[in-house]
Amino acid sequence: MSAADSPKSDRTAPILDWLATDLTADADLELAALVRHLDDLGRPEISRNQFHRCLDLLHTRALAISKMHRERFAVATLPLSVSLHRSASRLVAALGKVASGYGEVLAEVQHRLVRTMRRNPEVISAKALEILGEQLTIAHLAGNSAPFEFWQRAHGFFQGSRAESPADAKAGGIPDATLKAYKYLLAFVAAQPEGLTSAEISWLSEFLSANAKYVTIRHSVPNDPGHGWLWIDLDQDAPPVSINRRDPPAVDGLIYFTAEELARRTTSLIEQLEGEGPEPANLPAGLSRSATATLLRRVREYWASPPHREHARRRNQYAVSVCSGLETIWKMLREPGTARQNRYASEWMVVNESPTGYAVMQVTGTANNLTPGIAIAIRRSEEEPWSLCIVRWIRAETPEQIELGLQVIGNAAKPVSVGFRNAEQLRPMRPALVLPPVAALGRQQAILAPAGTYSARRFMLVSDVQRLYIAQGRLLSLDIQTPAVELFQYEIDPYPL
Repeated sequence: MSAADSPKSDRTAPILDWLATDLTADADLELAALVRHLDDLGRPEISRNQFHRCLDLLHTRALAISKMHRERFAVATLPLSVSLHRSASRLVAALGKVASGYGEVLAEVQHRLVRTMRRNPEVISAKALEILGEQLTIAHLAGNSAPFEFWQRAHGFFQGSRAESPADAKAGGIPDATLKAYKYLLAFVAAQPEGLTSAEISWLSEFLSANAKYVTIRHSVPNDPGHGWLWIDLDQDAPPVSINRRDPPAVDGLIYFTAEELARRTTSLIEQLEGEGPEPANLPAGLSRSATATLLRRVREYWASPPHREHARRRNQYAVSVCSGLETIWKMLREPGTARQNRYASEWMVVNESPTGYAVMQVTGTANNLTPGIAIAIRRSEEEPWSLCIVRWIRAETPEQIELGLQVIGNAAKPVSVGFRNAEQLRPMRPALVLPPVAALGRQQAILAPAGTYSARRFMLVSDVQRLYIAQGRLLSLDIQTPAVELFQYEIDPYPL
């Protein structure tokens, strides 16, 4: 009797039967089946040949199931509901198990226990890194960071794919398929996805699947390290670090990468999106033309010139009141009296701070509809004015534990209404906040308005708090754009039209 006819071969029959069926419309049911069959595949009675055969099939199925869940996460806000958070956690764990399976296979190949055309380091590492890319994407869609030992595992597959043939001088002997999958991880994390909305993360993932190849990797110190270069220590479980933020250590085995070429190509796309011609071909769906241009402008800056921290953070712990959302802040500031304003606020805890921002964690209440880029008002006591901030990143390890990174944009605000003068389209007046000048930043008085408010050079400003005031303003510069708000400097036009 052959090995194929032995009773042991029936151990994988339920897995193969399930893999032979079409995907159902029930994403949670498909995920539960994936988790169950991955557990079955890890049983000791499964032979190595059966394990290898099922692993590639589970790889394809896992990506298809993950795509189903992505569509749900892309339209959700943070923190995720309990059911969505549970699905995300199970999916991240399942994708990690598939990657671990490839780790076992790669170890066998490297120890010469098995080697065939299909079981070679390049194929194994490329598939494993593709799974890790999906795992990282889902983790950020859920408001989490990379799982524990994620980067150590990714670096291991990257190094483990080296061919035995003479090495390519530029890529260090890394096969193209592995480079493509690894570059996706680098470009994705360099775009700082913790500061993107779920819809933006989903769009960016599709975009990078086709364009991450323009990332440049090298194994020696770049000649001009100050322009967009990041470094990675392959021996550490840590993501890339910008040279602008911290110099690389004097150790062997570092690699360096830059996404400057990707940023240049992104500039061309932005010009097409902002022009009057047809939209660039082959761009992912899911975002409007203007939202796509706004996203590409932000990630282009991260790729071309990774940000560096100008001020050290100080650990702290004190309670603050927080009001979230531009419209809610606008309503709150129009309410006279502290007691009325407190109706709009919830209690949070500052965990660290710097002159330009805070990291805060929720203490009371139930946070909802939080997305990177929204406006936040914060104050320590009722005697202090409200400081205006923009949410730069969100972490939500659990639905009950939310942490926000805030960038201060003003230490006071006045509610107004603004309307831009556009001859082609009538636009209603919209709620906005006037922020005082900030001399340290060289900024004149500014207006924080909902995204999409700006449409022309001149606008009308109306304030009806205490007394009625009407003026025409002239926009000087558009400084910040997020999916939720835009900040622009202005001056009162002495010669209104």
